[in-house]
This record gives sequence, structure tokens and C-alpha cells, in this order.
Amino acid sequence: MRVAAFLRVMLLLLIPCVLHPEAGMGSPDPGPADVIVARPGADGVLDLDQAAAEALRANPLLQAERLRRRELEGKMDQALSTGLPTLDITGDWSRGRDPSFALDSTFSGSGDTFAPIPGADSWFNDFLAGFGSFIPAPQDIPAQTFWRTSLNLNWTVNPSKVLGAVGAARLGIERQDAALQDVVNRTAENTVTAYYAIVQASERRDALAAMIEDQRELLATVRLRREVGMATALDTMQAAVNLANTLPQLMRADAALRNAGSRLNTLMGRPATAPLSIRDRVELELDPLDDDAALALVAGRPDLVASSRFIDILRRNRQAQQADHRPYLTLNGSYGYVGRTAGTLFDTGHDSWRASVALNIPVFDGLLTRGLVRETKARIRRSEAELASRRSDAQLEVLEVLADLRAARRVLEAARLNLARSREVLDESMLRLKLGKAGYLDALVAQTTLAQARAALIDARFDVLGRTAALKRALGFNPLTPLAEIPGLTPAAGNPQQVSEER
Repeated sequence: MRVAAFLRVMLLLLIPCVLHPEAGMGSPDPGPADVIVARPGADGVLDLDQAAAEALRANPLLQAERLRRRELEGKMDQALSTGLPTLDITGDWSRGRDPSFALDSTFSGSGDTFAPIPGADSWFNDFLAGFGSFIPAPQDIPAQTFWRTSLNLNWTVNPSKVLGAVGAARLGIERQDAALQDVVNRTAENTVTAYYAIVQASERRDALAAMIEDQRELLATVRLRREVGMATALDTMQAAVNLANTLPQLMRADAALRNAGSRLNTLMGRPATAPLSIRDRVELELDPLDDDAALALVAGRPDLVASSRFIDILRRNRQAQQADHRPYLTLNGSYGYVGRTAGTLFDTGHDSWRASVALNIPVFDGLLTRGLVRETKARIRRSEAELASRRSDAQLEVLEVLADLRAARRVLEAARLNLARSREVLDESMLRLKLGKAGYLDALVAQTTLAQARAALIDARFDVLGRTAALKRALGFNPLTPLAEIPGLTPAAGNPQQVSEER
């Protein structure tokens, strides 16, 4: 009997190893292969830098921000136009009859234009009568044709308004540059997060696959125990049902991986269904962080800089509005030619010119300028209050991200330790199960605990990665920038602590 029992134990120990050579050594920690196929198809393999570069090049929202900057460049040209003169060439042709000179009293002799001259009235009246024969009656004046061309200059000289308008336009471009950088940082953060989500979905799928292998091993062991009379049919049925319940989770994990690939495709400006494969390599940055340095860096965030530039723009606009109620000069000039025919248009003596300088002193404009200035002043004060609130919110965001990141790092260390211990417990439980010293439920609990430990480690690792990217963006930097390269953030900036995560 003792020999038979010994043979049963040896059978339980050896046959699972034949069926599953890795059995007895513990299931390996799920690790990414060199390439993750997020969406099947023939396409190149992207690493994180390439995916981010593609997103920064083709992301539709980022392209819209770049086009908005071109709009502001056009407004800059418009602002410059307030200080530059206008110059145009005009040419016209006209034909008509103008009897006004024939009706003038100078030639008709009516009115008091010519006073009587004693002793000369008789011969002067005869002269006027003879001269009058040269002047046709108004109704007899024929239509005449005139050709004219001229070069015209107009210039309004208002230095305060020009400086205000040009300064506002230049600040508008600076503001848009800061806003564009903020969108770049947010797009990079979303891309990094989407890239990590693909790796995370792949690791979750691999963890489920490893869990299924453990469950198959457990099912095979229970079946062998039943064959030698050490387990019941109920134990075998429970193990089979547990395996069957896990298989749908693997299908959902496959779908989650494809969806993560679609999100990254969308961020990169590609069709959601485009083929996508990525390099499976992530690096954890565990550098120590300085809270005071982080808070000092908040002032340089692009979105806060953009808000500050907006206040400067309002001040420039106020300057331009106030200029409308101050004296200014208007210069006008014209030089051209006039002729009866096109051929005689440029004949000697046919040229004409004029020039004028006007001093304009606004006196009353119905309180329009005063109202505009008061509105702008109030808007400046409101914008300053909003900027102060945004700065406080930004500092609060950085403090919260720092606290969450440190907590995530501690959770990660605990998850690593928990995974190692859970694997040891499963190995011990499986060995005891094969030796008949533990029941099926003990092995099942250990197996479930290991699966939970794997999932916790995966989530903890990518929580650290995501919060690290969020911290960089919250400080106003591109999430692809290493922590050690952010000025003053890490005490040992020359010795970055990067942990490569490879499977």
C-alpha cells in the first residue's frame, strides 16, 4: 500500500510537468514582447518618440492652433496699416456740359461786378457787347470730354494709436505662441498616455493568458487527483467552470487592446482602423522631486503666460482707444494730369498737384471713447483677478500631482513585493495540492491572489507613468522631457533614475 501511495504521488508530480514543462516553476511575470500589434495590418512599428512626433505633426486640433497663429500674423499687418500712408493711382474719363461759367456774373456783366467808370461807359459797354458775342448762351454750350489721372497720398499721423495697435498685435502673436505650446504639451501628454494605454492593455491581456495557463494546470492536476481518488468530481467541475469564466475576459482584453490602438491612431491624425504596432518599452522615472522648485516653475506654464499676454494686449488696446481723443495730423497729396483727349493727357502744362496738412483736435464724440476706455479698464482688472485664480489653481494642481505621484511610487513598490509573495504562495499551494496536503480551494485562492497581484502591479506601473507625464505638463513642459532635464526639479539632475520596464 505504501508503494502504491508513493507511485500516486510521483504520478501527480511528474505528469503535470510533462503536460506543462513550466509547471512547478511558477508562472512568469507577464512581460511585453518586442512589438505590440494593437491593430493588425502591414505597417511600420512606432516607438514613443515617433508616435509623439506623428501626433504633433498631424493632430487636427494642433493644426487648428497653428492656423490660428497665421490669422494673428494677418492682424499684425492690419495693425501696421494704422501707421502707414495709403497711396493709389486713379484714372477717369468724363463727358458732359457745364454751363456754370457762362452764367457767371463776371462775364455776363450782371450784378455789381463791374462798377461804372466815369467818362468810359460808352466805349466800355461797346467792348462788353463785342466780347459777349464770344460767350455762348448756356443752352448752346456743347458737351466736353476730359481725361484725368492722378497719384494720391493719404496719411493719418497718430503715434499713440499706432504704437498701441502694433503693440497689441505683437503681443497677440506672443500669446498665441504660448497657447500653441500649451496645446502641444497637452497633445503630447494625451499621446504618451494613449501609448502607455496600449502597453497596459497588452500586459493585461498577457496576465489573463498567464492566468488561464495556471487554471489549465490546476484543472489538469485536479483531474489527475480524481483519477487516483484524491479529488471529487465537484472539484474537477469547479476548476473547469473557473477556466471557462476566465476565457471571455481574454476576449474583452483583446478588444481593449484594439480600442487603445484606435485612440492612438486618432491622436496621430490617422483613421481609427489603421494598422498600428508599437515598441513595447517603457521607462519609469523615479527621481526625487523638489516641491518648492516645482511651485516656482508654475509661473512659466504656457497657459498662464498666454493669460498674462492677454492682459498686456488689453493695456495696448486701451492706449489705442485713448489716442482717438487726442490731436492728430492728416496729410493729403495728389499729383496728376488732365487733358481733352487721351493723346494730350500728358502734354506740357497739363499737370496739376495739391497738398494739404490738417490738424484734427477731437472735442466731443458722444462719450464713445470714454465708454470704451472704461470698459477696457474694467476688463483688465477682471482679467488680472482671473489670472491670479488660475495661478493658484495651477499650484494646487502641481501639489496634487506631486502627492499622487509619490503615493503611486509607493504603491508600485508594494505591488512588486506583493507579486513576488503571491507567486511563492501559489507555487507552495500547487505543490501541497499535488502532495495531497492542500485542497483545491486553497490552490484556487492562491491563483486568484496572484492574478490580482499581477493586475495591481500593471495598474501601479502605469499609474506612475501617467502621473509623471501629467506632472511635466502641469509644470509647463513637454511630457517627453526627462524629469532630470527640468531645471531645479530633481536634486540630482545629473543622475536620472530611469527603470526600464521590459518583459
